Amino acid sequence: MKRLILGVAAALILTTGQAVADGPLYKGHVKDTEAAPNWTGFYIGVGVGAGAVVHDLTVSEWYGVYWEKVFSLDGGGGEGVFGTIIVGYDRVIRPGWVAGVFLDYDFSDISTSLSVYDHFSASLDHTRSWSIGARLGMLSSPTTLWYATAGYTQAEFDLRSSGGEWDLRSPTFDGYFVGAGVESILRGNWLLRLEYRFTQFQSETVFEDPYATRIDLEPSMHTARLVLTYKLGHRD
Repeated sequence: MKRLILGVAAALILTTGQAVADGPLYKGHVKDTEAAPNWTGFYIGVGVGAGAVVHDLTVSEWYGVYWEKVFSLDGGGGEGVFGTIIVGYDRVIRPGWVAGVFLDYDFSDISTSLSVYDHFSASLDHTRSWSIGARLGMLSSPTTLWYATAGYTQAEFDLRSSGGEWDLRSPTFDGYFVGAGVESILRGNWLLRLEYRFTQFQSETVFEDPYATRIDLEPSMHTARLVLTYKLGHRD
């Protein structure tokens, strides 16, 4: 699954970069409303995706007046699938260019098991997240938009100790995402988009025994999503 996600990412980044370098492929027709459907308007959508999460784990111990890192594990992670719903608004800002904003919500089944010798053993499940972002894209044809996207995201992980001996917290993780995608008009008001995102979350403390041991997690995610959207209102 990781190879699939990274493959989608590489393909989108390369083709988006090439599309931007080449410019609109239909410059002579971009002002023709019959040749260029109206991309401006509100939309709603649903989709599915696959994701891989990576956790950077740090174990620190209290040394009288400060915490000292005694162990770190980079790259522990898991894979899974998720569903998503989205609402947004796009606007043609100039011939051949589209900008937009959106809000989406993911419900997930991406699970991870972590084990650090005798220090720490737990399972982490990414349960839900929401994101607010913007995108800017270029029309390579009247019905195809290549775009880049970025924004803020917040996620919840269900964190449990497999042995029951740790009193673990399940904090809310804040972060940002960047990505790239392509969207095409299928027919009438229906559109289909394929998108890759990389998400980086801030580090949060998930266990702390005062004056003894502290455990911090810093997750990141790679996701690929396929979303069917419906443009509200009459299409030109």
